[in-house]
Amino acid sequence: MSRNFLIASAAALQITVGACLAGEPAPDVDSVLKMYVQAVGGEAAVEKIKTREVEADQHHGPKLTYYWQKPNKVLLIKQKEKIGFDGGSGWVLSKKKRVTRLAKGDQRPLQQDADPIQYVYLKSLYSEVNTAPTEEVDGRKMQVLVAPNDLGKTKFYFDAATHLLTRIEETGLTSAYYEHVTEFDDYKDVDGIQFPFRIVHSSTEPGVKPREIRVSKVMQNIELKPEMFEKPTGVAVTFGGKR
Repeated sequence: MSRNFLIASAAALQITVGACLAGEPAPDVDSVLKMYVQAVGGEAAVEKIKTREVEADQHHGPKLTYYWQKPNKVLLIKQKEKIGFDGGSGWVLSKKKRVTRLAKGDQRPLQQDADPIQYVYLKSLYSEVNTAPTEEVDGRKMQVLVAPNDLGKTKFYFDAATHLLTRIEETGLTSAYYEHVTEFDDYKDVDGIQFPFRIVHSSTEPGVKPREIRVSKVMQNIELKPEMFEKPTGVAVTFGGKR
């Protein structure tokens, strides 16, 4: 058997496999989300979680502590800086005790780090969610859902084997020109919930470096004071900053 024949056969097989994958019917939105919720731990287990504290390290960066309160309040403490979202707007308290508005686009990764399992409520978070053709990412088969927006779309990749969310690609919400990617990996059981202990943010925007978060500890249903998420008062307020 000639070497050229083997190469041609292998190429044909690769094309056939790719064609089968591309032509494979995609499961409907409800089926993908139902399997995801079950893989995370089930609806009852998710509903029981009301608050959370997450301790993490940023690769080549500071230690991070996130506080989260259902449904979407977040406080991040890193060194002497605080970043918060009170459910309606975000704020930053600098080391010099000056308060600024949270920059456009920074709310999304803040909430993803503190509450990466928020996507069990995907249909509530986005006005429209559709299925897309099955894809392969790093050799793994992915079931894909898409939420369109006026300028682009957000794609959600669910591992077809584990049914866990592994990747989000977003354009249009933060920027019409650049793609922002969030990857979830190293899932571990925390109080019956599968929680990703590695989260990576990257972007095609010039000058934006990838940011890797390594979670070390997660505590849930702890007592938190509601006022901790509110914008600080009695300090200097600066209105400059990105919008």
